[in-house]
Amino acid sequence: MSKKYQNEAREKSRESWYLSWALDTNEEEREKRKTIEGGRAWFETEKKHFIILDAPGHKCFVPNMIGGAAQADIAILVISTRKGEFETGFGRGEQT
Repeated sequence: MSKKYQNEAREKSRESWYLSWALDTNEEEREKRKTIEGGRAWFETEKKHFIILDAPGHKCFVPNMIGGAAQADIAILVISTRKGEFETGFGRGEQT
């Protein structure tokens, strides 16, 4: 499955974004590089069933984020490590 996303991302010159394509499945999300709708995936171990929810983080999609977060038992906050991207969120009118 990973190869499929790598190939699709390469075709759009978005090679480094291929992992996000597993849950960002519509074309608008892939073009804008933003999660808009909540995504869902799952996996199992011998004893547990896990569901991964991908909720939007952009301020324009807060209602969608709340809908995703409300379903979760635990959360993992993912923050970009790209130079300047996290810091930009502290500017006037931003959301960090």
